[in-house]
Amino acid sequence: MRCMLPLLVLLGSVSLVGCERVAAPAPEAGDGRLEWRGISPCADCDGIDTVLVLQRQGDARSYRLAETYRVGGRDEPFVEAGQWRAEGALIRMQGEDGSRRVYAVLPDGRLQVRDGAGRRLPPGTGRHALEPVVARDGQ
Repeated sequence: MRCMLPLLVLLGSVSLVGCERVAAPAPEAGDGRLEWRGISPCADCDGIDTVLVLQRQGDARSYRLAETYRVGGRDEPFVEAGQWRAEGALIRMQGEDGSRRVYAVLPDGRLQVRDGAGRRLPPGTGRHALEPVVARDGQ
């Protein structure tokens, strides 16, 4: 049994590492691509699938936001693109069509929709945090 104890300790520590959540890097961490996904509840549809991709190459910062509304078995996609900038823990996005969006980067790497001033939205607005998906350097 004495010989088994170190093995059990090692296996236990390896399994704990596999359960740990890994946060996405900060958007200003360098060139590359960052992606988040999530599903938000919807009052008049079955849910909203959201995919947000931030790209950074030198001084150029672009984004693509795809929101797909699930309505009675058919999808209604809306895609927006534009430029983004980071202000502390906030990401401010300006769409090519003039739209403006603000997200907060939470300590665990998730993104949460905020109002234009960067404040939390009121409870019950149906907006959930987007989960980090991809973080790749130089792509």
